[in-house]
Amino acid sequence: MKDTRELVEVFYVPTEVVPSIWEAVQSVMEKSIATSHGNFFPHDVFAHIMENYYMLWVVTVDGEIVAGITTRVMEYPNSRSLSLDWVGGSQMQKWLPMVQGIMVDHAKANGCSQIEGYGRKAWGRWLEKYGWKPNYVAFRMEIDNG
Repeated sequence: MKDTRELVEVFYVPTEVVPSIWEAVQSVMEKSIATSHGNFFPHDVFAHIMENYYMLWVVTVDGEIVAGITTRVMEYPNSRSLSLDWVGGSQMQKWLPMVQGIMVDHAKANGCSQIEGYGRKAWGRWLEKYGWKPNYVAFRMEIDNG
């Protein structure tokens, strides 16, 4: 009988390794970055990672990069929060539980009392079973400068 289990792994990517895998990471994160409506492009996210503003994490399934995640620690006057700014990829049902645990451990290791993330409304359906709750709604309006 053939073993049909898939190997799912989550890795922090050291900055010096990022350029060698960026093409694959960019391809899984492009849709997420595009939700910024031009405020960010993939090269901006790459630059922030290289400047150590963001930490990059990748998810692999059987050795193939299927998702990318950026994190940073946010300092507030009365707390610290682990921020998941960019999450993009596919096959989320295979890796979300593992990523959830790793992000909680990473947040605790950095003295954070909470984790926050940004995304489309549909994320709520996936995250609510892990104890996430909507915090606020962001509104946006384009203005004509011409």
